[in-house]
Amino acid sequence: MNLSSTHKMSLMGILLVLVSTGTVSWVFHSKVSTILVDNALQAIAVEAEEAGGNLRNIVNNHDEDILFLASTPPFQGILRARSSSGIDELDSTTYSQWTARLETIFESLLERKENYYKIRFIDNSGQELVSVYRSSSELIQTKAEDLQNKAHRPYVEKTLELADGDIYLSEINLNREYGQIVVPHQQVFRIATPVYDERNNTIAGLVVVTFEAGQALREIQGHVRKDGDGVIYITNEQGGYLLHPDMKKAHGSDLGTTHKIQQDIPQLARYFLPNSSVEPVTLMPDESNGQDVVSITKIFFDKDQPQRFIGVVMTRNYKGILAEESAALNDIIWVVLLLIIGSTGIAILFSIHLARPIRQMTLAVKQFTDSPSIPTNLPLNSTGEIGTLAQSFKTMIQQIEQSQGQLEQMNLELESRVETRTEDLDRARIEAERANQAKSEFLSRMSHELRTPMNAILGFGQILELDIQGFNANQSDCVKEILNAGHHLLQLINEILDLAQIESGKLAVVTEAVDIDEILEQSLGLIQPLAAERGLTIDDQISGKGYSVQADAVRFKQILLNLLSNAVKYNRTNGHITLDSELINKQHLRIRITDNGLGLSDKNIRKLFTSFERLEKQHNIEGAGIGLVISKHLIELMGGVIGVESTLDKGSTFWIDIPLNQT
Repeated sequence: MNLSSTHKMSLMGILLVLVSTGTVSWVFHSKVSTILVDNALQAIAVEAEEAGGNLRNIVNNHDEDILFLASTPPFQGILRARSSSGIDELDSTTYSQWTARLETIFESLLERKENYYKIRFIDNSGQELVSVYRSSSELIQTKAEDLQNKAHRPYVEKTLELADGDIYLSEINLNREYGQIVVPHQQVFRIATPVYDERNNTIAGLVVVTFEAGQALREIQGHVRKDGDGVIYITNEQGGYLLHPDMKKAHGSDLGTTHKIQQDIPQLARYFLPNSSVEPVTLMPDESNGQDVVSITKIFFDKDQPQRFIGVVMTRNYKGILAEESAALNDIIWVVLLLIIGSTGIAILFSIHLARPIRQMTLAVKQFTDSPSIPTNLPLNSTGEIGTLAQSFKTMIQQIEQSQGQLEQMNLELESRVETRTEDLDRARIEAERANQAKSEFLSRMSHELRTPMNAILGFGQILELDIQGFNANQSDCVKEILNAGHHLLQLINEILDLAQIESGKLAVVTEAVDIDEILEQSLGLIQPLAAERGLTIDDQISGKGYSVQADAVRFKQILLNLLSNAVKYNRTNGHITLDSELINKQHLRIRITDNGLGLSDKNIRKLFTSFERLEKQHNIEGAGIGLVISKHLIELMGGVIGVESTLDKGSTFWIDIPLNQT
């Protein structure tokens, strides 16, 4: 049978009312006692939790204060002054000046935090160095002769075992001064963090903030209702009393007594065991073996030690709770019956009123599904959520139509932009390739064109050198300068030609088995005269080991000569050069060339393998700045790697990894 929305909602409303009526009646008749007790004690637990929030907030907000204090400059200043006869070697501030500054910081924090009782700086032997405390409304700085040694106190011992930045939170107990409990009693707990000496990162002491906890406990007690014959107890996590109607039982561990709530109410003992329930618990008379209802609520206040809590225990006479609530119960039952009758009629009328626009909305959605346009039968004039839903549905359709148009336009624009950008990138790539090809061709042709006249110049220079005995000293020097400059320029031309071939991809290497000893002998033979001119010594620790590598002999020798030449040119006068080696992964040989020259900065190392880069402070040394670039390309063509390690003003180590000959 198909029913309209109006009939369905009417039937649903009547059914809901009837179900509610039956449920409420059953609950009131079968569970009325439990409901009354639970409501009364739940209210107590909620009030206890709200009151305990103050204590929890105090503890949870301590981290920032204690860590801020430990990071203030006076702590390090005091440590420095104590270790240097009372004068800070950093800025000549005296020990007393630093302690006065720290006292001012302590006072400022005590003025802002009314629940802070005392702040102290204690050294790693337990001796108080600075102490400021509150007495009534006055802040007092402890005199030097009144400072105490607290080495035996647990909070000192445990804090000195912590790492930098960790925090210790003590138990709530009675405050002691000079080993005696302060009278009248002060309920306090302490928060401490270690202070490390920044000079050697060793623990030098601790900063301790003492909180006045008694006020927070009394606020918890004051917030909990104490109607009729109710009794309230506040305990620590061991069950020891913190507040008790008979205050002689409170703080038994401090006063030498053993009063615990487990002794007075044994049924609560299991709730003080590790991993016991953390939720509020209510014990009815049959569970507590008495005439009282007992409620326990745990207030957790230490996030770093979740086992720490304050227990708020409330006991009330069971019959008294029922008597207080029975009169209200009768009134509630009559009110509920009247509400049920009225609600049934209202539910029927409301379902009829509500179903009409819902039916219109359903038809509108169906119309939009069949034809994606704004429906004509939307209930836009309806009030409440249905009217808002209809208006939102209309707006959504308009936005969809607008978004579809914008999306189509954006797709067209995006396709146009992508096409334009692709064309630009293609043109830029072609231009870059042409420019690079033109540069390589220019360098190659220039090198070839320069090499012919340069060879002629060197030839004439060598002819003049044959008749040098007929020249005077000045003319002889000029001939030598011509030859040296010519050879240097010819080397630069060859390097530029190599670079052009490398960049154009035309330079090829042919690898074969190469004897390291032979290559080193040839290379060192060419470098030794240059090293001797500058008084350099060369320590060859490679020759004689019989290494064989897979390389192009000519190009490998070119790399070694370049690195050795640099070690000579950039070394100190009368310095030394060391050649050593090691095997890498049994597949490569690493050759290191180390000098004790000027070294390289990080900035220069980053530019080292860039073409035509001359390093700072080295423009007076011959070279075009491409030798290392060519060496890098050559070693990579042979399957190797080049690298550098350098320390400014101490020297540099250039190394190459070349594949070993495995045959």
